[in-house]
Amino acid sequence: MKKHTPQTRQIIYCDTGVYRTTWCGPYAIAVICGTEYEQAYRTVRAIRGKRHCKGITCDNLKKASAKLGVKGKWVDLEKRQKFGNFMKTLEKNKVYVINVTKHFLILDTRDYTTIDNQVPKWIAGEMSKHKSKLVSKYFVVENPQFEPKENNEWLIEPLAASK
Repeated sequence: MKKHTPQTRQIIYCDTGVYRTTWCGPYAIAVICGTEYEQAYRTVRAIRGKRHCKGITCDNLKKASAKLGVKGKWVDLEKRQKFGNFMKTLEKNKVYVINVTKHFLILDTRDYTTIDNQVPKWIAGEMSKHKSKLVSKYFVVENPQFEPKENNEWLIEPLAASK
């Protein structure tokens, strides 16, 4: 089974031909739940009772994930840390949704890769453009609906060497 990578939003405004925005919250939900973006987007809209999904809360993310069959819990940090340092402290073989400076991204410590709506492909965590952003809380995903990538030594070695 391949690691799940939802497509960015494919809906186009009919009058301008411009693609609609793919928001980070619904994208994170789509990744951990193994669904497509539009299903996650509609789920969040129903929970919020609003027309759009810009700026969802951590509680919205938890409720939408639960509605799509994924459980987890939010953990607050006592002191905020930069993402680059923080990811080294997390337990291995788990999946996390990280809240960095009003943005959600996924970190898979099974192979130390990350994905979000801004870079919609799995990349090494150390290559993330968010590594200098501050982490305020994180969501521990208990039952992610996707498998880890194949064993890619080139992804794990740089992180192991930096300890």
